[in-house]
Amino acid sequence: MTKEEEIRMINEKLDFYVMEASDEEFDTEEVRKLVKRLDELDPIPLPWKSDEEALKDFWEYCEERQREERIIADMKIKD
Repeated sequence: MTKEEEIRMINEKLDFYVMEASDEEFDTEEVRKLVKRLDELDPIPLPWKSDEEALKDFWEYCEERQREERIIADMKIKD
């Protein structure tokens, strides 16, 4: 089986679990294994080069969110 065939097969199984499987048919452990294997075959690259860069982006996001919340709170006070 080629890599592409295996990826297609895994995606079909995951589609079944997400869209069709009943609660009794849903197998959490199987889904975890499928997702892990899919990540091995076709990993999604992270947008950061290092943990430090990711952490920096996280704190910048938090600061921006706090700024937005202050603006919204100020708008509510004015109303």
